[in-house]
Amino acid sequence: MTIQEPSAERVGLGSAATVKLVTRGRTTGLPHVAVVRFVHRDGTFYLLAGKTRSDWALNALASGEAKLRLLEDVYPVSVSRATDGERKQALGLFSKKYGRRLTDEWYSRAELCLRLEQTSPPTRRGGVRGENDVKTTLAEWRSKKGNYYLGVAEAFDSASEEYDFTIGNNFINSWIRERSIAELLLLTKRDDVLLEIGCGTGSEAIEISRRVAGVVATDISPEMISLLERKIEARKLHGKVSTARLGASEISLAAGHLPDGRTRVAYSFNGALNCEPNIAQVPEELSRVIEDGGYFVCSIRNSLCLTEAVVHGAVLQFDRMAPRKKQPIMVSVGGTDIPSYYYRPSRFAEFFSPYFRVKRMIGLPTILPPAYLSDLYFSARRVLSIAERAEKALAGLFPFNRFGDQTLFVFQKETKG
Repeated sequence: MTIQEPSAERVGLGSAATVKLVTRGRTTGLPHVAVVRFVHRDGTFYLLAGKTRSDWALNALASGEAKLRLLEDVYPVSVSRATDGERKQALGLFSKKYGRRLTDEWYSRAELCLRLEQTSPPTRRGGVRGENDVKTTLAEWRSKKGNYYLGVAEAFDSASEEYDFTIGNNFINSWIRERSIAELLLLTKRDDVLLEIGCGTGSEAIEISRRVAGVVATDISPEMISLLERKIEARKLHGKVSTARLGASEISLAAGHLPDGRTRVAYSFNGALNCEPNIAQVPEELSRVIEDGGYFVCSIRNSLCLTEAVVHGAVLQFDRMAPRKKQPIMVSVGGTDIPSYYYRPSRFAEFFSPYFRVKRMIGLPTILPPAYLSDLYFSARRVLSIAERAEKALAGLFPFNRFGDQTLFVFQKETKG
């Protein structure tokens, strides 16, 4: 059921339908990813911009360079405007590759034709795959990586450039993000400075910062932090969002970035805590920086996902009905495989019980499938959209809140007597 990209060996440059073009924003300097049609001839890529103001085309021309991502190969390229003769030739190749009707409808009036020349041999990166579509066993990973935290940081470093594009184009991931933020904001006040664990590229921190006094965003990946800092600069968010490179098991060190060394509300979304092998240390670390009576809102991936079992069972993939049974489980992050630790919700809550009590648990999602099956769900959403209404009614109720892809916890710190 996982949508898989074919290997580069099976798809030649000429026969692939689309390619990812990675450019830098003309104003922000931030990564911009677009999936575009292309033709390739005599070592040169040609792209046609159906709209003359397409950001990807203007970005590429402004900088004169870009990257093309075709499955597992990344091609550094120089970019220039094609000649009239090359544009005419490219239109003919487009018509032959994609059909005259599509070419006439989308590209016949295209004023921008880009000529992309390789500037160096392609580098190899793991193709972006479904989270559970891994190619490395735990034993193989351990034989190559000596330090867990370094291996995880490297994986998220490699995913950083395309991370926003990948998450933003996944319906289930976007749905989970919106639901998580909505639950968090029920607890916040305008004068709060929040603490985030595992901020990634900072999309949540930036959105949440509009509703509070500020956010201190932390992550273990230097490239994720670097990208967020560029966003802060580009969007003039100094004073609203600040960063610190910290892991969850050392989060008490964030005290130096918080007013009076404390916060009333901290959060961690999208399974960042599943990449913390020393999870038992995290509650005590958090207790040092969260005020008495304050809140910690977090989501973790569960060791049993009911919809995952149902979907794979329905198509007779019985061996994939319970892929999370043995821990840790290997997962794919932007094409790089890393170990991740999934939990039963009751077991996860036990880690926090000495310092926090559970105020609420929400399945995230409970009725909808996991994010790696998003394309499958979205293709049938018109028929299955009733599932989204069922989510709102059932996700916070027992036992549905314990068998989703993730569980969202609202913890409250115990008040000292």
